Amino acid sequence: MFVAFGAALNGFILGCRKMLFVDGAHLSGSYEGTFLGAVALDADNHLFDVAYAVVSGETNEEWEWFLSNIWECRGGMQPVVISNRNNALLHAVPKVFGQERHTYCVRHLRENFLAAATRYGFRKVVTKDLLKAMFNRVAYAPSLVEYGIAMDDNRTFKRELAEWVEKNEPERWVQSKFTKEMWGRLNNNAIESWNNWMHFLRRMTIPWLVIGQLQKLGLKYDKQKLELKK
Repeated sequence: MFVAFGAALNGFILGCRKMLFVDGAHLSGSYEGTFLGAVALDADNHLFDVAYAVVSGETNEEWEWFLSNIWECRGGMQPVVISNRNNALLHAVPKVFGQERHTYCVRHLRENFLAAATRYGFRKVVTKDLLKAMFNRVAYAPSLVEYGIAMDDNRTFKRELAEWVEKNEPERWVQSKFTKEMWGRLNNNAIESWNNWMHFLRRMTIPWLVIGQLQKLGLKYDKQKLELKK
């Protein structure tokens, strides 16, 4: 089941940043399955619902079907898609939107970086905060020159850390190497916030989930309208 309201699609096309945040979550009610979601940010960085679907699971086929539906509704827009590198998304996003428009959440990558440092035994000689800072210098480097300096520092400190970055497609997530506009949004926090917002509804039967989401959406937009009038 795919749900995308016309007003939401028009709002995405006409008033949002050209970026989609996507993720999946399990349904916890009487229906077994998975809840796929796609959200955006408007010009004021407010969370903006775009589309969702209820499917059997996070498979290649289900993600490709969901993203293909969004592609058909996008009105010619060419958005960047940010994900957590789920295997199914690594398959589906490039197939539908193109590899050049797929970027990876740096928060998830940072956790993988820390896990790699632990495997290499570096956590015994350096703090977690320092490792995070080293990773962030690479990920958020505003220019290729600063990226190179950060990588040289990592390489000087521990060669394996620089090699880890090089093996994990930095052109897909490093700010200075990704070629499309990301508006400084390098993490997938937007869709995770939306999943939390939808958490209670995921326990309901599917008809009530749809009705409940529409009601929550109406209340949210009413609140935003009132704030604009103040």
